[in-house]
Amino acid sequence: MKGLMIVFSLLCIWIGSGIYTDYQRESLPFELMGEDTSIKSGYNDIYIFRENKQIISLEVFDQTRERVKVYQIDDLKDLYPSASYVKGEVKEGKLYLLYDEGGKVVSKRVVVGARGSLSFMPERK
Repeated sequence: MKGLMIVFSLLCIWIGSGIYTDYQRESLPFELMGEDTSIKSGYNDIYIFRENKQIISLEVFDQTRERVKVYQIDDLKDLYPSASYVKGEVKEGKLYLLYDEGGKVVSKRVVVGARGSLSFMPERK
């Protein structure tokens, strides 16, 4: 009987730790303030700092809730060197950066790659 109670208690601890881990994964590793917003890209969280409805910087957090990289506005301009950066916007929980490429505004979806690096989602035909 004691063995059954020990097995039952260990099972409860195991299930409880799984529920707690899922809760930790869903909660953000930072507190949103003002116009700031966040999005999820795979297992990573992106914290978007805004000022006057313009993105001024991005912080990328990995699945262990550690800040991996910080991107300033100049870094966003360098992601697509053949075009000039216009602005960034969040649509339906996804981050899009708008660039002016020879008079034509191009929208690129941003995703987090290996070790917190930002890259563009390939366009589907």
